[in-house]
Amino acid sequence: MTTSAFYLIDKPIWFSSFDVLRVLKKKLNIKKMWHTGTLDPLATGALLVAVWNYTKLIPYFEKDNKEYEFTIQLNGITDSYDSETQVNYISEELQKKYKKELKLEDIQKIIEEKFSWEIEQVPPKYSALKIWWKKALDKVRAWEDFEMKKRKTTIFDIEILSYSYPTVTIRAKVSAGTYIRSIAFDLGKIIGTGWFISYLRRTKIDKLDVNNAQILDNFDQEQKFTEIELFWKEKIITLDESLIKRLDQGLITNMKNFQYPEGEYLVLSWDKISNTVVYNEGVLKPKRKI
Repeated sequence: MTTSAFYLIDKPIWFSSFDVLRVLKKKLNIKKMWHTGTLDPLATGALLVAVWNYTKLIPYFEKDNKEYEFTIQLNGITDSYDSETQVNYISEELQKKYKKELKLEDIQKIIEEKFSWEIEQVPPKYSALKIWWKKALDKVRAWEDFEMKKRKTTIFDIEILSYSYPTVTIRAKVSAGTYIRSIAFDLGKIIGTGWFISYLRRTKIDKLDVNNAQILDNFDQEQKFTEIELFWKEKIITLDESLIKRLDQGLITNMKNFQYPEGEYLVLSWDKISNTVVYNEGVLKPKRKI
């Protein structure tokens, strides 16, 4: 029997995030599931999927930092900022020029000056970001005219893994909502070359590593994370069954001798998260029944 759980899937290329759900729904014979953070069809890597009542816990992962490895091609331009749309290559003359003159230290300097810590970027129009309740990508396909607004994002750490013109491969740890394709676009614009992503892989979702993910073809229902592995252990508490019953009924409880500091917690009951609660000024308040 399928119970509430989280599964870390290594999403294959040319699969949408929804395609992953479609396959898992068939394998598990259930309908109630969702993922935490969309990956583009051309991207691979870590996709966290929630099953059954744990879909209610997805908001706890929406702001998680992510880590990516990606390759930027500096010799062409595409509308989607990746290879999903037609590539318009810069001239062979320019390619020869950049191959001769563009050095690793030049790119490194730009990254250090322009792509460290808090930045502003414009998301790609070819994205699932919703503009007035409609995906930007769908608006593009409908030939609608619209603009994408700038947004602030944070790059916590970024390093060049390899460079040989026209390709530069980079690893970056970024805040939620960062568009790697926009980093490629902005870098290419600053250098003056082309820009598009030819390889993109999400390697981490906060502390969850893609090396611990499973592939769809060999999916194992029992290969799931424990609650302690998923959530920071200091945010998980256990309570007496009598208190859990009160929480289930939406009742607040005076807990002046509660041993935890004020804040929000996940209640563990019989090895499953049963409730989310808030402790404040000596009172334990139910937030959501899981």
